[in-house]
Amino acid sequence: MRTFWRNGYAATSMNDLVEATGLSRSTIYNSFGGKKTLFALALKEYRRVTTENVAKISRTADVRGSLRSLLLSIVDDELSDHEGFGCFAANSSLEISGRDPELSALVGQHFKRLESGLLRLLKHGQKSGEIPPDRDCKMLSRYFVAVIQGLRVISKGLPAASRKPYLHSIVEASIETV
Repeated sequence: MRTFWRNGYAATSMNDLVEATGLSRSTIYNSFGGKKTLFALALKEYRRVTTENVAKISRTADVRGSLRSLLLSIVDDELSDHEGFGCFAANSSLEISGRDPELSALVGQHFKRLESGLLRLLKHGQKSGEIPPDRDCKMLSRYFVAVIQGLRVISKGLPAASRKPYLHSIVEASIETV
């Protein structure tokens, strides 16, 4: 997974996979069918990251606080990503989108899982009165998935000195939309 995460799908060679797995080329083909299948397995393995993010918003009564905490944890991930790996799902989405429907669907599952967790949180907020009843929670959940992925993508192009305040301003503006 880390080899694909670091290099991307297209730039990862079979030799890279042989080196990363310790398996021979023929074993990779015979056991997994090749590079695409290994990439799909890597995307499935990455589910734990999405699951951890959904868990962060699943055990709380404070909706805005949970959203802020989740977004700030994303910012912290990006600020501490000194290797420049970024988010495997975001990277894969940018690289694969429109090129391979099967792999695109696997990437989309990460976003759907996050959207579902956010939707549950936002609906809870409506029931508790923290979010006005006229707000469209489905639309808001999709918005926050886009904010999360936007934070991950835009952070890569920001100068280090301005990265933290810039990302924090996005977090605060996003929380104000709820």
